Amino acid sequence: MAKIKPHQIEPKQKYIAIDNLFEVISALKTKKEIVDFFLGLFSSSESLMLARRIQIAKLLLNGENYENIRKKLGVGNSTIQKTDLWLHGGDEKSTIWLSATIKRADKNVVTKSNNYNHESLLNKYPYHRFINKIFND
Repeated sequence: MAKIKPHQIEPKQKYIAIDNLFEVISALKTKKEIVDFFLGLFSSSESLMLARRIQIAKLLLNGENYENIRKKLGVGNSTIQKTDLWLHGGDEKSTIWLSATIKRADKNVVTKSNNYNHESLLNKYPYHRFINKIFND
């Protein structure tokens, strides 16, 4: 897919496109539907990019500094800064909600990882088989 330049799209068209995306996401009912949607829609690179930002957010919430995050994950300072702004850039209520949501999701991953069959789902999409390899090594 060609890269889109946001400044070349009219604001109304951007709003419609993003609104459509969120309408589809909000209609998903189960975790399997959500996983299938994102793994089917995004390339492995795009999926990894989103996942890395969540990793950065977790590290920031755990008090890690930019330099340690950069070394651990191999990401640039601008990505860390954008994620930090996303995490702490809203009002206090949204920051608290976002932090709690990320921490809660992290706990769910740890407790469910022993019971979840990653292999069958990840083998469904050939370009995500590298993730399956991570789970099974």
